[in-house]
Amino acid sequence: MDRAELIAAIQGGETIAGACLDGEDLSGADLSGGLFEQVSFKGARLAGASFKESILTACDLSGAELTGADLHHVAMHRCVLARATLVRTRWAAAQVAASDLSSADLSEADLIIAAFAQSSFHGARLARASLDRTVLVDADVAHVDLSGARLEFTHLVRADMTTVALAGARCRSAVFIGGRFAGMDLAGLDLTLCQFTEADLTGANLTGAILAQCGFKGAKLTGARLDDARAENAIFVEADLRGASLRGASLKQAIFVDAELGGADLSRAGLEQSIWHRARCERARFPGAELTYADFSHADVRGADFTGATLFRARFHRTRDEGAVFTGRALALGDDEPLAEAETWQDERRGKAG
Repeated sequence: MDRAELIAAIQGGETIAGACLDGEDLSGADLSGGLFEQVSFKGARLAGASFKESILTACDLSGAELTGADLHHVAMHRCVLARATLVRTRWAAAQVAASDLSSADLSEADLIIAAFAQSSFHGARLARASLDRTVLVDADVAHVDLSGARLEFTHLVRADMTTVALAGARCRSAVFIGGRFAGMDLAGLDLTLCQFTEADLTGANLTGAILAQCGFKGAKLTGARLDDARAENAIFVEADLRGASLRGASLKQAIFVDAELGGADLSRAGLEQSIWHRARCERARFPGAELTYADFSHADVRGADFTGATLFRARFHRTRDEGAVFTGRALALGDDEPLAEAETWQDERRGKAG
């Protein structure tokens, strides 16, 4: 089947099945709306071609040249694009499942609203690519190059990011649910509004990172470094920050409810109006921290060091503080007796109801 026959068959609504188009020159060809089943395009020249709204099932495009190709609204299932050149390709609203894009070059590609499920990007290059509202579920992203890429509202679900290159990437409002970032160097990155729910950031370096309004609910941050990070309004509910370093971090109005911070270092951190309900902060360090209006109600700060911390109107209601060191406790608030009575009554009512 030559180029003219292929285009005529597509325009006639025929399904292209089992065809071998290896090495064919299909540059700029209009293949829009085509139905392709088990078609081989290995090494084919498809630069500038259009697969707009086409459906490809079990097709092989390994090593194909697709620079600037239009893949708008394409649907791919069990396709192979390994080592394909996909530079500046347009994937708007594409749907790709169980496909292999390993070692493919998607530099400067536009993947707006594209969805990839159970597909491999192992060793792929997405430098300076745009992943606007792109979704990758259970994808293999090992050794992927995302340097300089723009990830906005991108969803990377259960992805192991530990070998991903993110230098210069801008990750705003991205969602990394259940992701793995253990030991990664994320220093200085702009991660504004990103969500790391249940993610593993053990030992990660987030020094100087922009983490404003980020969500770390249930995340593992043991031994992580967040020194000088800008994490205003960040959420650390149920997060594990044991042994983490947050020296000089800006954490105004951050929420640490039910978090673990045993042995964490928050020296000189800005923690104005932060919330620490039921947080476990045994032996945590707060020297020189700004804790004006912070709320440690029901928290455990036994053995913690608050030397030189600003505690104006900070609340320590029913807080366990045996062995804690304070130099400005007189400015803080202690137990709220009426509230304590109400809490006791409520606990008793719950006990009777149970």
